[in-house]
Amino acid sequence: MKRRHFLAGAASVLAAPHVARATTRPFRFTTNWYAQAEHAGFYQALARGFYRDAGLEVEIAHGGPQVNDMQLLLAGNCDMILGGAGEAMIAQGRSMPVVTVATTFAHALAGLVVHPDIHTMADLKGHTILLSTEVRATTWPLLKAKFGFTDAQVRPYTFNIQPFVLDPTIAMQAFATSEPYALQQAKVPYRFLSFSDVVATDYGNPLLTTAPLIAERRADIAAFLAASMRGWADWMSADPGPANDAIRADNPQMSLAQIMWSRQRFRDTAAFGPNGGFYGRLDPARAGPIHDALIAAGQIGPGDSWKAACDYGFAPAMESRIA
Repeated sequence: MKRRHFLAGAASVLAAPHVARATTRPFRFTTNWYAQAEHAGFYQALARGFYRDAGLEVEIAHGGPQVNDMQLLLAGNCDMILGGAGEAMIAQGRSMPVVTVATTFAHALAGLVVHPDIHTMADLKGHTILLSTEVRATTWPLLKAKFGFTDAQVRPYTFNIQPFVLDPTIAMQAFATSEPYALQQAKVPYRFLSFSDVVATDYGNPLLTTAPLIAERRADIAAFLAASMRGWADWMSADPGPANDAIRADNPQMSLAQIMWSRQRFRDTAAFGPNGGFYGRLDPARAGPIHDALIAAGQIGPGDSWKAACDYGFAPAMESRIA
């Protein structure tokens, strides 16, 4: 079951200033996994009343292994999801009006954890690689095309580090702030190989909506994005406590230590982009390489439909700067 949060806490309501514009219905946002540091900016915006300040009533529903976010979005069961610009391009090629309007991270934070004897992605030829269905459908074709990997190498990833711990020949998909933390806690040596270092990867946790919703609620989407990026800036530079508490309430298995470790990793790796830049803004120059990589991997056919997969018009709304 998904746990939903409503911006209806007494403290937030009393503290928030009156706004002239108000939505006629809640703005529904679905994340791509259980609540974690990668969603902190949204939870910070919720807990600190930034959405309320913007005239929005926002609901956050977390995703999970059994949740098909794209299906929920296209069915109208939510207004925004975390997905991928490449995913939106593929959807457009199939006549599905999915549009990327912003991003969380400037580059993808996904990759593989390997044992220390593996130094490069090319060294994995012939090794068993544990991948989720999502990664197998998106990044895996790019890796196969570049390194000559085969589908025979792939086994299902169950979001459990034990197979990696027990078998020195296995590689496993990972998120830079998740599996590496678990392996460090278990004192298991590893090496992290980033997908973005070897193939033209997507952004990290881009925000997707649909063309009909943009036409209907463009002002609300702009307000949501502005408040969300304000949330990210606040969580990274000020007191992260409000979001941390909300994340742990929504996902009791998430420790404060892991959240704060991830926060430092975001800073160390410039995950949001260079200092002085803006949180959330898409770079039009990124679209072509993402598209070309999809073409090379056979995931998208010829034509111009992919160009409708990104809307750069929301950039002015996102004014929070990276510091």
